[in-house]
Amino acid sequence: MGARSLLHFQPAVGRVARARSLAGSKHDSMGIVALRVPERASQDARRFARSGHEIPDSAPRIYVHEGARQKLERQLMAEFPGPVSLSITDNRHSMVSQSWQHGMLRARVHHMFLDAPRSVQHALVRYVAHSDPDASERIGRFIELNGARLAPRSRKIPLHTAGKRHDLWHIFQDLNERYFGGSVHALITWGKRSKVRRARHTIKLGSYAQADRLIRIHPALDRAWVPLYFVQFVVYHEMLHHVFPSRNDGERRELHSGEFREREADFRHFERALRWEKAHLARLLRS
Repeated sequence: MGARSLLHFQPAVGRVARARSLAGSKHDSMGIVALRVPERASQDARRFARSGHEIPDSAPRIYVHEGARQKLERQLMAEFPGPVSLSITDNRHSMVSQSWQHGMLRARVHHMFLDAPRSVQHALVRYVAHSDPDASERIGRFIELNGARLAPRSRKIPLHTAGKRHDLWHIFQDLNERYFGGSVHALITWGKRSKVRRARHTIKLGSYAQADRLIRIHPALDRAWVPLYFVQFVVYHEMLHHVFPSRNDGERRELHSGEFREREADFRHFERALRWEKAHLARLLRS
């Protein structure tokens, strides 16, 4: 039901004001650890250049203090039994991602973590090296409080959550509180209805798009004969992709880890939903 998912973030409107106070935070011993150009390209850019970081005219958008990056990379190296490569990004959608290639851990994290509190950096290391779900919740809260430090949004995504039968917004909020403690910051919408009428042999009931941190639910589920608990199960499955990132060892991608499957079975109507899907799959394909 899902696609690759990483740690994503949607700023909570009520907390953006608090996050603004953290947007210009500094590293205790290094001053500015990351600089976005041309957003703050005048005085700060000159100061950054004087610290030994050249800023050419054709430079990328983000400049990172190499000492701060290396310090965080060393923390990862101490935790991971193998070589580590850490890249710092200004991505507003994928805050943390990791992959394994030929025994090397390649991690990409947002620059806000360079001057994060020590406890948050320790949680980041546990999450990247071991996919620790408790650490995931900790860094998720930190991202939410630092929403003002994200790059400006490049486009808006139209969302349609109120269906004729089921309201995805209420379903998402209920599941988020009951199973995730409100820690899943993602978007949700009904997918588009196809105008082409033809026989289907497969149907993807839900998906999670990593670039937009967006859950899409197939409109075939917005029917009076589709029970609420089954729609909840599909949404819950896609929300798990936010909590448990896929692993990539360079040869294959694992979407559903053992831990993912264990949490999936925690859904109250798990067995009931599987039975319903098996019994009604043919009807869903026709709808």
